[in-house]
Amino acid sequence: MLGRVAILVAVVVASPFADSHEFRPTKECSVEETRAGLCDGGGEDHLDIGDDEEYGPPPNPAPQPAPDPGAPAPPVPIGDPGDPQVPGQPDSPPGADDNGGWQCLDPGEVPVGNECATDPPPEPEEPAPEPGSPAVPDIPPIVVEDIASFAPQPTPPVIEPHGIAIMRAPMNVAVSTSTHTVGGELFGLPVWVTFSPEFATIDYGDGTVIDVSASAPTWDELGQEQLTPTATSHTYGQRGLVTVTVDVAYSATVDFGQWGVFPVNGYIVSPGDGVAVRVYEKQSYLVDGTCEEDPTSPGCGSVF
Repeated sequence: MLGRVAILVAVVVASPFADSHEFRPTKECSVEETRAGLCDGGGEDHLDIGDDEEYGPPPNPAPQPAPDPGAPAPPVPIGDPGDPQVPGQPDSPPGADDNGGWQCLDPGEVPVGNECATDPPPEPEEPAPEPGSPAVPDIPPIVVEDIASFAPQPTPPVIEPHGIAIMRAPMNVAVSTSTHTVGGELFGLPVWVTFSPEFATIDYGDGTVIDVSASAPTWDELGQEQLTPTATSHTYGQRGLVTVTVDVAYSATVDFGQWGVFPVNGYIVSPGDGVAVRVYEKQSYLVDGTCEEDPTSPGCGSVF
């Protein structure tokens, strides 16, 4: 192809004296075919062109008006960045995309892309109660006076032996308690109050008062012989009539159903009814028979 172009140049240079608008006849090849390298000289030192080609300088272009200083600059054509004849499109800044080219700035005014950090979403508000649903009641702290009417019924004590006492011999006091629940209404709401026994206070009627665990077993439950000491036994020093009482202290909780379970401040004391106990004096005599055989024998009859 380089050889063909050289021949074509020779033909053009060979006519330096031709008029600048001279047309030369051509026969075999067209100008476009010659430019494309599709014709050869057939071994000759010249090449016939099969159409007319105008040689010489191009005509003078039409004069252009002077640019207006106040007019905006003409748009710059944007083409393929690889085309050397057309300026390439400038690179997009990092983070730019199809969202109009906007970007977010960090605190240092540096572009960080168009996915900007926003303020944290506000905390969700508590949902409003559904229409028709009951309003949450205002339940104040519960004290023992609030549930006094729910207090358990007292449990009468068991006095051993046989409901009497003997001077200078242990008398046992047995009490049986358990957890139980009572229903009712409090603060205008239905409730269930649960009582759990915590301890018992025994008053033996002679000025002696003690606190013991809520449950006090009998001699049989303890597996002990009668007239033997226990945690709740007592010995009297004088004969006579005494009143024994047992009060039981309970802790309590109040169940308001869907509104929750609330504790009660303090203990609820269930006062027991007094039990009359006769204290006898035991004396020993040497006799010929039993009191049944001779009721008038010493030691038979009333000791009071």
